[in-house]
Amino acid sequence: MLKVDYWNRDEIIMNINIRLKRYSLLIWLLFVCCITFYIKFESKRNEEKLIEGHFWIFTDSHVDVHYRQDGDPSTGCHNVPLNNMTKIIRKFGHFNCDTPNELVISALSAAKKIDSNIDFIIWLGDAASHYSPDGDTVISIYLNFSQELRKYFPKTLVIPVLGNHDVVLKTNRSTRFIEFYNQTKYNLLLKDDNALQTFLKGGYYSIRFQALKTKQQTMLRFIALNTAMFLPQYTDYFDLNEANEQIEWFNKTMFDAQNLNDRILLLAHVPFGINENLLYKFYDIKYEQKLLSIINKYSSNIIMCLSGHRHQDVFRVYTSLNTTMGVIGHPPISPIGYLSQPSIRKYSYDRKSLILTDYEQYSLNVIEAERTQKDQWTLAYRFSSWYHQSKELTSENLFQLIYLIRTNSFYFKRFILAKHYTEKIILTKHRIAQTLCALTLLNFDELLLCTRILEKKGIQYDNIVFNNSLENNFHMNEQLIEYRIIYRRVALSLFIFLIIIIWIIYRISLKFFL
Repeated sequence: MLKVDYWNRDEIIMNINIRLKRYSLLIWLLFVCCITFYIKFESKRNEEKLIEGHFWIFTDSHVDVHYRQDGDPSTGCHNVPLNNMTKIIRKFGHFNCDTPNELVISALSAAKKIDSNIDFIIWLGDAASHYSPDGDTVISIYLNFSQELRKYFPKTLVIPVLGNHDVVLKTNRSTRFIEFYNQTKYNLLLKDDNALQTFLKGGYYSIRFQALKTKQQTMLRFIALNTAMFLPQYTDYFDLNEANEQIEWFNKTMFDAQNLNDRILLLAHVPFGINENLLYKFYDIKYEQKLLSIINKYSSNIIMCLSGHRHQDVFRVYTSLNTTMGVIGHPPISPIGYLSQPSIRKYSYDRKSLILTDYEQYSLNVIEAERTQKDQWTLAYRFSSWYHQSKELTSENLFQLIYLIRTNSFYFKRFILAKHYTEKIILTKHRIAQTLCALTLLNFDELLLCTRILEKKGIQYDNIVFNNSLENNFHMNEQLIEYRIIYRRVALSLFIFLIIIIWIIYRISLKFFL
């Protein structure tokens, strides 16, 4: 028979202890380093959570009270076609129609599910339909919107801005905004007594907000303009002095903000500059020049200008001498015109410095919603990862991004896709040149000269075709990034867990085998 030699128990224990003692210092140092790193990591995350604030922006819902879910899109979804054999139901809207109320409810419900723990909400205006509804209809739509917004966000600070379709034009001018405030229950949204004084006069106001409850905290100031007064097509509906009085108030408010060292979010339903798609200026030039001259004086206090109205995902930067002010546009809740899928946007900002850091845009695929009869809002993109930017969304950084868009095909294609991805158009080289020039130029002479220069330089831009395909949504890019972040956190947690297990085994072995 073969004899097998076995180590006795004492020899095994001795061997284990020798090996453990040899590496005990290394294991201990590794354990301490991992725990220290983990504590610092968690502490930094908790501090960032305390400093990082969030807010929602909604704009341009354009509710149509005559919308029919079985309506013919060629009639604005108003009339039922006689040959509608398929009985198609468009519960959440169509690109040829203004918005059903169900879509507004869907957007607010989605926002609450995504994040209800926010600091404030900015509503950038235009609740009523494009179809020139009468004053009573405008009031009814806005009343319903005020109530729905408060239903989903009952205690959140709301900063409402009047859009051009919110102003009841044919009414007593001296009491126009008083009647609007009372009849729409605007007090559900605007509750600040100081802001109320100027709103009742002209539909504009200013509110100061303390993001952090500390004594030395810089205050965030919202300045909400009533831009309808500055539009050429609306001048007949306002007294001659109303626009100038608002401009004087704006100048005084900016002066006060500078003296108090407030940081300003400038809110304007209609943006400054030119609609480069249709080639017209938004503002009466005499009013725009006065407003921009005030901005030139106090631009150092302006965080950003936020606007709606255009129904597209666009931004631009106004520059003049020492002035750099970003103007960020926002896509609408309304899908009309194939300009955008219904969208809402959540911003992140630093409560201490009051700098915008990032935003996430959520969208509803209208065609998919029609097919499934379900409203699934998805992350379309995150600004920082879509444009490969640091988490500081400042006017200066936006200006640098515009330089990249003009000179680098990667950034250019991303900007164009974000702006036009739902449209049925062909972007010609000429129109692309106009789009690039409009990113920083606010008047026609400069825009046309810039366009000619780009064309003479022979810069090659391929024609781009957009056809509103079903899958023209770019949220997959964001999902991949989210997965990478999750994988890294899981890997770090498993590594720390493994080190802790090794340390526990080592301590147990010392106790039972010595």
